[in-house]
Amino acid sequence: MEIIFLNEQDLSIIDHGYATDDYEIVLDALIPQKSSFVINKPGLNVELGDYLVVRDRGYFYIGIITGIEKQEDETTKVSTKDFLGILDVTVPVSSFTGSISQFLIDLISSHFKWSGDAYQNLSYLTTQIDFTKTGTLTYDADATANILDLVEEFSKTYGIRLAYELVISNGSITGICVKAVAVTKGITIRSDLGTITNLLISDANENSVNKIIFFPKSDNTSHTGTVSYYLLTNGTVSTLATSPYRIEKVRFKYQAYSDKDYMSLQTKATSALIDSSLEHSITFDFSFVTNGIEALADLSIGAFVEFITPLKTYETLVTKIKYKGTFDSAEITLGEYRVSLTDKLKLLDRRK
Repeated sequence: MEIIFLNEQDLSIIDHGYATDDYEIVLDALIPQKSSFVINKPGLNVELGDYLVVRDRGYFYIGIITGIEKQEDETTKVSTKDFLGILDVTVPVSSFTGSISQFLIDLISSHFKWSGDAYQNLSYLTTQIDFTKTGTLTYDADATANILDLVEEFSKTYGIRLAYELVISNGSITGICVKAVAVTKGITIRSDLGTITNLLISDANENSVNKIIFFPKSDNTSHTGTVSYYLLTNGTVSTLATSPYRIEKVRFKYQAYSDKDYMSLQTKATSALIDSSLEHSITFDFSFVTNGIEALADLSIGAFVEFITPLKTYETLVTKIKYKGTFDSAEITLGEYRVSLTDKLKLLDRRK
């Protein structure tokens, strides 16, 4: 697999090489994970922070170099994190009503294109909105949020995720474009599908909340009604109590809301209900080569999946994909529960 290396300052090509089959690419929506490559050269003209680019049979990946280690067999091991890891920063946020995609892209532009600091700005970074949905975001005064965490939240509540691609002009790499795109929906997978092996299900919450009841605070003046939201079997959230998609075994909770919260109750309900329903970990190896179902070719991070087992049907998300030595198959993880102690601790630390 051919690898090219780009200078972080201007995207000029500074080296290239070939990775052995001893590579591992890990994409994780919850915890930034390390990927690794063994390059067939004893040394590389690269530094920490430069970019590693994979373009192999339609698969594309940009990694930020986090480690460079010379091996005894005259190869070099390079560790990376996904390019979107640059968004793992906490920034000020304020309440907003309008296009959620625009809100997210504006945050990226403000801190990586127009920060006022030439060293902080990425001159080659461009942005694009391919999908948008309107909503209301409510934050306290002087609030901050991690951009990467917002990406995860918006993928669940608004169906928006981020993607990136190289910008090539006249045969030269001139930029990196970050795009707001739609999350893939409508994928159904049965646990007995022939392309699935090594299935492991860990359910951390058999009684996840599927109804949330918002009641007004005592000092509300504009909004004084009680509003209920229901998680439906198709993975959507509704206020319609008579919906034919209602989950029959009701698990509910109450939450108070203020006048200023009212316009964002739908978002708060969606986030709370989907978060509750994702307290599981479903991992399996998936073969893209033997898969004959076209819809399953787009098992990307953030994709909504209905996973059907003999005992339970899960309305879930793809939260982790690991490629190891091949792009013909991958280890897929559904849900937001992590089994390993290391990942549990990392996830707990992020959510504090």
